[in-house]
Amino acid sequence: AAILGMYTLMSNKQYYDAICSGNISNTEGINSVVQPDRYRPVPDEPPNPTDVAETLRRLQDNDPALLHVNLNNIKDIPVPTLEAICEAIKSNTHVRSLSLAATRSNDLVANAVAAMLEQNQSLQSLNLESNFITSAGMLRVLEAVGRCGTLSELRLDNQCQQFGDRVEMAMAAVLERCPALLRFGYAFTLQGPRARAATALTRNGELRECPQMS
Repeated sequence: AAILGMYTLMSNKQYYDAICSGNISNTEGINSVVQPDRYRPVPDEPPNPTDVAETLRRLQDNDPALLHVNLNNIKDIPVPTLEAICEAIKSNTHVRSLSLAATRSNDLVANAVAAMLEQNQSLQSLNLESNFITSAGMLRVLEAVGRCGTLSELRLDNQCQQFGDRVEMAMAAVLERCPALLRFGYAFTLQGPRARAATALTRNGELRECPQMS
C-alpha cells in the first residue's frame, strides 16, 4: 500500500511496523484509532550534509568523481542556486543522478530542469518529488524528458497540486515514447493513464531484457 501510494489503507503504526520488519498485518482495522501512547517513536531524519556551494563548484568543473547529486530535504536553497546547478549539469558528462526532493523547487526550477534535460546526455536518474511544481512546470519537464536518451528513472510524485487528465496523459505518453525509462515514481489518480503507463513500463523492461537484433 505504501509503495502504491495508498496511505489511507493503513495506519501510521502499520506503516512504520512494515518498514521496520518487512511484514504487515491488519490487527487494528482500516479505520481504527490508535491511542498516542501506542505509537512507536520515529526518529527525525538527519539533516542532509551536502555542501551546496561546493557541489555547484564541482559540477561547473565537471569533476569526474561527482556522480550523484543529492540535495533532498535542503529547504533553504535559493532558486537561482538550483537554476545554476541545472545549468552546470547541462554540459556535465559525469553526473548520473540528480535528486531535488523536498527542496521547495517551483516552476522556475522545473524550467531549468527541462533545459538541462534537453542538453545533458549522461543523467540516468532524476527525482523531483515533494515540491511545488504546478501542471505548467511539469508539462515542461515531460516535454524535455524525451531529449535525454540516458534517463532510466524519473520520480515526480507528491507535488503541491493534484495533476489532472492532461498531465497524467502526458506522463503516460512519455513512457510510451521513451523505451529507456524503466522506473517511474508517480501515483496516478486516473485509470486510463495508469493502465497506459503500466503497459509502457512493462514493454520498456522487456525491451531492455531482449538482446539487440543484428
